[in-house]
Amino acid sequence: MAFDIQEKLDSLYQHIQAVILSRQHPVTGLFPASTSINNHGNYTDAWVRDNVYSIQAVWALSLAYKRASNPDKRAHELEHACIKMMRGLLFAMMRQSHKVEAFKHSLDPKDALHAKYDTKTGLEAVADDAWGHLQIDATSFYLLMLAQMTKAGSKVIFSRDEANFIQNLIYYISRTYRTPDYGIWERGNKVNNGKAEINASSVGMAKAAMEALDGLNLFGEDGPEWAVIHSFADAVARAGSVLQSLLPKESRSKEVDSALLSIISFPAFAVNDEKLARRTRKEILDKLGGEYGCKRFLLDGHQSVLEDQSRIYYEYNELINFEHIESEWPLFFTYLYIGRLFARDWESANYYRYKLEGLMVEKDGQMLLPELYYVPKENILAEKEKPGSQTRVANDNLPLVWAQSLYLVGTMLDDELITTNDLDPLGLHKIQYRPNKVTTSMVILAQNEEVKEKLLAAGCLCQTVDEIAPLKTISAKQLVETYQHLGVSTSLGLKGRPNRALNSLATSQPFHINEDNYLCLSWIQNEDKDYRKIDPALFQTHIRNELSIIGQHWYYPANAVFTVLIDDAMSEMQGADELFEFIRQLQNRELEEFRVIPQSAKNAFKSGSRRTITIASPEQHHLGTSLPVHQIPWQLSSTPSDYDASQTHTLETQQLLARLNEQPSLEEAIDCLIELGARRSLMNTVPGSTPAVTAYRVLNSVYTQALLNGNWKASRLLFSLMLKPSTDLATYIADITVRQRLLVLGETPEDETDISLPLHQDEILALLKSTSSSSLSMVLSYELIAIAGTLIKVHPDYFAGVRTLRIHSLAMLCARHFDPEETSPVIDTLSHVSPNELYNALSKVLKQKHVEFTQVANNVRYHHNVDANDINMKDVDWFDWREEQGMITKLPESMLQQLWESLHHADTIVFGDLQSNTTLDCKRTLSSMTPGEDTFAVLIESLTSDIHPSWYKSLIFEGLYAYIQFCQQHKHCRFEQEINLPVLVSHASLDHAKQYRADHPRDNLAEAALDEFAQLTLSKANQYLRWSVSKLHSRQHNIQSDKKH
Repeated sequence: MAFDIQEKLDSLYQHIQAVILSRQHPVTGLFPASTSINNHGNYTDAWVRDNVYSIQAVWALSLAYKRASNPDKRAHELEHACIKMMRGLLFAMMRQSHKVEAFKHSLDPKDALHAKYDTKTGLEAVADDAWGHLQIDATSFYLLMLAQMTKAGSKVIFSRDEANFIQNLIYYISRTYRTPDYGIWERGNKVNNGKAEINASSVGMAKAAMEALDGLNLFGEDGPEWAVIHSFADAVARAGSVLQSLLPKESRSKEVDSALLSIISFPAFAVNDEKLARRTRKEILDKLGGEYGCKRFLLDGHQSVLEDQSRIYYEYNELINFEHIESEWPLFFTYLYIGRLFARDWESANYYRYKLEGLMVEKDGQMLLPELYYVPKENILAEKEKPGSQTRVANDNLPLVWAQSLYLVGTMLDDELITTNDLDPLGLHKIQYRPNKVTTSMVILAQNEEVKEKLLAAGCLCQTVDEIAPLKTISAKQLVETYQHLGVSTSLGLKGRPNRALNSLATSQPFHINEDNYLCLSWIQNEDKDYRKIDPALFQTHIRNELSIIGQHWYYPANAVFTVLIDDAMSEMQGADELFEFIRQLQNRELEEFRVIPQSAKNAFKSGSRRTITIASPEQHHLGTSLPVHQIPWQLSSTPSDYDASQTHTLETQQLLARLNEQPSLEEAIDCLIELGARRSLMNTVPGSTPAVTAYRVLNSVYTQALLNGNWKASRLLFSLMLKPSTDLATYIADITVRQRLLVLGETPEDETDISLPLHQDEILALLKSTSSSSLSMVLSYELIAIAGTLIKVHPDYFAGVRTLRIHSLAMLCARHFDPEETSPVIDTLSHVSPNELYNALSKVLKQKHVEFTQVANNVRYHHNVDANDINMKDVDWFDWREEQGMITKLPESMLQQLWESLHHADTIVFGDLQSNTTLDCKRTLSSMTPGEDTFAVLIESLTSDIHPSWYKSLIFEGLYAYIQFCQQHKHCRFEQEINLPVLVSHASLDHAKQYRADHPRDNLAEAALDEFAQLTLSKANQYLRWSVSKLHSRQHNIQSDKKH
């Protein structure tokens, strides 16, 4: 090195003392975000996020001193300044432990930990409802820093209650993937109207924190077992999946945000897809990069001279005023600087260091980074006309300590005073892009010796549940109950993990709980007796999906352990032989897509990624031994009876109960049980039963018998009587909605109910009941939601461009798959098919519609005529095709981009009835949105959602495509009047009718013409629609010319 290390360290020490540590409060250890009080606010409070960023340089310098050949006491001083701040924030948050407990269950922003505290006292600085406190990225960054410091050997946590509080913060952030928050800029959506959004930067930081703390002992490597923090790999995986679906967008209203720099590299390293990380970085630089730093996001008016400082929010139509003059923040160059150093891209790192040093402002002999640079009022017009041409001015907030701290970290890394491993002792940067090479140990358990013999005869390796002793087996439900005891702190009012489902990854670990060892059955065998889980063919599909999910998301060094139980009922089901053959192929490694090794329970426990759980009061918690198996004790007649089913409802309740004990036929027992269920009498005792049993127990037995007989309609009807709030169903809905999809329940447009966010299981069941016309309809809706929730995880490409899933439309499409002539009602058709057949039908429908629409959309994108030959559909009934396409509306990114560009050519576009709210105000949209933000897609979806029937909706979109094509081919065209798509389609259909069907009576010409038009090929209809658009433009142009003359 060209400099003396000790002199350099001492110089940095003096600078950090003057600029950062001089601000630390001597009692609380907290830092004010700034000493500035100006028109934009009072910055003297201690923001959680700013505090953790402020000590980055202090922490880095302590590490640098430790690395020096003769480290002095300054390393100790600096390290403990960091610990003091971390504990100051810890105390501030622990005073709000009641909020943590409430938020774990409610996810209500009013229950959130505060985002800032009084610097002098650590107490609340503003009221719950006076600030956008829910900023999960800040809490998560605190936890990430705690993990890194602990791994490096610092002791931040001192007691059991403090460790339990940190465990509860894991619960607090574990559902970030589904929780709208106010994000890093404390504002929710970009209009700043208080509406929170799911923010990718928050999701990414939470993902990093959960990974970092998982399995870490807060007391150090030799600490007690109870000090180990437990994260949940399923929550990490969901966060990763949501990132995958959001990026490079930040949120629904922000198509890109420089905050994402914090998660694609240092400090979070949260994006595991290297191509996606590069794409996100490129989007930021292309759309937000400038000479003075990066803009936060497009149309950001913060601290612009045009901003009205008397208001905290903007009107939608004034956002366009900030275009090209958004403030530029040097802060983001510091992320880029450090990120390039981690990537060993020295040339780019030098560039950003040079840029940062050129942006510094001298104050009191120190070179400091200002918060931002803005365009002066006199330069605004020139900057708007030629973006990037004008000189900007630094604001008064000098320095932004957050930025100054990160810059100093970068220089220490750049000058080799510290290494990347010093900054990231957990090694998150090393495993960020590491390919998964997961080996899964597969354990097959048989309920008893009879089932074991069947499995062995099929060539499968297995053991009975009794043979694996002293190992024990628990279900996912029992594991959930165990975790409810983890993190309990009576003194802090904390009750442990809420009663939520554990899924693929959490149940794929062996467990040492207090003194006993356990294998956990896969969550697909939860204890809810779901008929879908006993269908051997569907069970085989679920095993495939589970192994795929484990292979994609497992991040532990040791093996996953996938344990399944085969019981009597499943072994006797039709299709069991095919399931056993599949298991044999897996165990013999004949299926190359899976890295599976068959193991005994004992060996799987040894080789698996074992998790140790110590519960403070084991005497209060005993794991049960019940397993999800089906029992068949009730006697039914094997011959059909001549009873009159229509008379069942006329019988007295006692007569119905008595009939159950008279060996009724399966059909009669089902009718009796359904009637008893309607009367809420299932818990009544069956007369004459020895020992006494309730009708509900009979229901369980009859249900199993219906399953064994392959009577799926009966099974679904009986399951409706047992259906209760399900954590599994809540999980499926969360998997759909967190990917920005709207779920619609209801069988008619009038009865539809939207679900846009994850809901509690009780709310979901209530909605299913209120939107279903029958118990059978309710169960099928439940089943279709479960299938969609599974498919969106394993085949996300099927849902590309789809923003709304109407369950009834999916049911209709599946029914057509089984009954193309529609000879039976939808519900009746679907009720008779097996769960696996329904799963495959929906999968096939979604895949087929994805392929067809992608090819049609590409033709529009590239200005081609839409030719039926391109998609091999010469024999298609085009009316039916349009009807089906209208049931699943797709809005791909390519089409939305083309539509956005076409908005410049018109003032309004009408999608439906003039009396309904279906008019798009082009000027307002262009002034308040950006083309890539999801809000634009949501707007188009909302404008078209109520267009019926579905074949007509398809024609409206075809009319829209024709308009887009015209605008693409006539770059300077202008429509002075509205683009009325229904009128456009009507004119096109009349043109076709007049040309080929001149003999239509005049009184029904329009209706008949539209019906015939819907039967045209895509190519033919497109020709008429484009002709109609061209005539509309010519007509409007002629009118304007006449007005001028």
